[in-house]
Amino acid sequence: MPLYTFEGRNEKTGEVTRGVRESPTHAALGQDLLSEGVLLTRYVQKTQSTPGGSILSAVLNKVPTIERALFARYFALMLRAGLDVKRAIGALQKQTKNKPMQKALETVHQDVERGKTLAESMQKFPNAFPPIFVSFVQVGEATGRLQESLEVLADQLQKEYELKRAIKGGLMYPIVIILALIAVGIAMMYFVVPKLVEVFEGFDVDLPVPTRVLIWMSGVFQNYWYLLILGTLVLIVGGWGLLRVKSVKASVMHGMLYVPIIGPIIVEINLARFARNLGSLLKSGVSFVKALEILGSNSPHPSYAKVFVAAREHVKQGKELSDYLDGFNRMFPPIVINVLKVGEETGALDEVLNEVALFYEGEVDQTMKNLTSIMEPVLMILVGLAVGALAVSVISPIYDLVNVI
Repeated sequence: MPLYTFEGRNEKTGEVTRGVRESPTHAALGQDLLSEGVLLTRYVQKTQSTPGGSILSAVLNKVPTIERALFARYFALMLRAGLDVKRAIGALQKQTKNKPMQKALETVHQDVERGKTLAESMQKFPNAFPPIFVSFVQVGEATGRLQESLEVLADQLQKEYELKRAIKGGLMYPIVIILALIAVGIAMMYFVVPKLVEVFEGFDVDLPVPTRVLIWMSGVFQNYWYLLILGTLVLIVGGWGLLRVKSVKASVMHGMLYVPIIGPIIVEINLARFARNLGSLLKSGVSFVKALEILGSNSPHPSYAKVFVAAREHVKQGKELSDYLDGFNRMFPPIVINVLKVGEETGALDEVLNEVALFYEGEVDQTMKNLTSIMEPVLMILVGLAVGALAVSVISPIYDLVNVI
């Protein structure tokens, strides 16, 4: 259903009303508002985001995990303090600094005032409130324990944020070093090597192969820099576009599970996320089958998402989850299967999953720290080889020039 940003005027008070609402047509939107005593004066149909949306749109509409965690935490605190849902949402809307979250809360506040449930209002904004977030709220509203659900959700989002921070922290050092190397290499090709070429051209000597390769590369940078930039952009945009195709992304992501070093890290990250999310959902009161459905639609790794969707059907038949996951040893190690089996047999699956989550979150944190330590000598060797190759390419012809002189 189309989404409209509208502006209207209250027929009695003359007060201007703004918001976002779904409606089949703009005429139906006008009729709905008129029934509420609001005369539609302006509307704009919003473009619905699609899986192939632009990078810029994805960045501009992004709501960070920590923003959602803080929202859930403050929301729970306000409910505990005695505020009703409408007042709490209104206060949080004014407090948040994230624009996409602020716009989403504005519409959510209006919908709640019109009598919609909080979960229904949040479903319109998957960027701000993904399905797993909405599910926690939905269960909280249905059971009358919204505050408790939000507290569990806040803890889960906090752990998710810490997991992402550990991953980013481990990757930051090698990325910075590699980018610095690329920048230095480009500067050498564009500014330094051309000066050396001028010196070598004044002497009638045969230049060594490494020097000729270096000069050729410099010439390419000098004369075809715009093609290099264009080619790089095409590769980035083309690669990003291919990864937006579900089948391509699924194949690439599944293949990465078999890559040394990278594969085990991906498994640890997804196991930590699986255990944390499933444990939190079960603790908040979501049914086992529904929890697996939510995991299937929220897992960022296609292979794990596919397993969770299939596992849902398995569990619906009254079978144990651990028995089904036992067939995916690369994605779910035997130790995880055994722990899950114990949790299912004792009826304490949410507690067992919490322990599994803590273990793998710690493993990911330590692995990323170790990765940084391992990458340091590897990067130093690469830097040394690059500097050595450059030195040989520059110094070798200088020796030849000395002999000529």
